[in-house]
Amino acid sequence: MEKIITIEEGRSYNFKASAFTPIQYNKLFPGRDFLRDIEMLYQTQKDLEGENTLSMEVYEAFVRVVYTFAYQGLAPTPRQTSEQKEFRENYPDPWEWIDTFQTFSIYNALPEIIDLWHGGEITTATAKKNSRKPSVK
Repeated sequence: MEKIITIEEGRSYNFKASAFTPIQYNKLFPGRDFLRDIEMLYQTQKDLEGENTLSMEVYEAFVRVVYTFAYQGLAPTPRQTSEQKEFRENYPDPWEWIDTFQTFSIYNALPEIIDLWHGGEITTATAKKNSRKPSVK
């Protein structure tokens, strides 16, 4: 699933999430668990309805996930493109990339990011076979 998200006025990114995302996340951030981090972000989004505080662990996970989605949004396939190579050369660290933004509201972007990942989990396929109970003879 792909989605263009405006981060700050005049600056948008094409973010992409796919079945390859957890593998890409592990390549970009060895030792990190994408599914654990995205679940932590999902729980945080649900908890933010009443509070306005984030832990540093949540913020770090958010930056890694957003960086991965932005990196994947530069290519139509899992193979590294010249755009992705240039992205990694310009921003080898996600903190350098996030620092290029004047404003980056995690509170506005988090629901979009969670929707990007969880939206891809919904299937649009229909069953090819109608499963009926066999008739008893």
